[in-house]
Amino acid sequence: MSEREPVREWVLAAQKGDQKAFEELFRLFQGTVYNTALQLLGNPEDAEDVTQDAFLRAWEQLPKLTAPEAFRNWLLTITINLCRSHFRKASPPTESLDAPLEGDDAEEEPTREIADEGVDAETIVLQRETARLVRRAVAELPLAFREVIVLHYFEGLELADIAKILRVPIGTVKSRLARAREQLRRELERWL
Repeated sequence: MSEREPVREWVLAAQKGDQKAFEELFRLFQGTVYNTALQLLGNPEDAEDVTQDAFLRAWEQLPKLTAPEAFRNWLLTITINLCRSHFRKASPPTESLDAPLEGDDAEEEPTREIADEGVDAETIVLQRETARLVRRAVAELPLAFREVIVLHYFEGLELADIAKILRVPIGTVKSRLARAREQLRRELERWL
């Protein structure tokens, strides 16, 4: 049985009011929705709110879903729209690039646990710093660019699926992705 088959069955059952089936969908896609919202909003509390709202809206609108196998993309469409609504209501938070990492004392050298003793500590620190800078650079992108980056690179969606989710032509997705990559490249060149 492929991954899509149980999803399709759960969606069909949930459309008939089966809450247990919807709970299975929630368990399967909760991380995807939360991570997408977190990458777009940059705030864990807001991402939790959007996740809750997305599943509530999905439950309410589930009878209208005509293609059960498209549940994931449909749910991500709801998530993206809720994130857009959030941005219309409030200005996005900003964070200093020079600020210490959360939990670090500004006067002391940050300490980190190193999981693998066989890996060079300097390599780990450089990888973490690079990842932090990439996350910050993505967070500074305009929302339209951030959406395509998150959906393509973080969620692994194909361009055609992104176009459907965002309700734009595939050429627009390609253009936004190219422009986002270029903007990220320029920002990262400055920092790295």
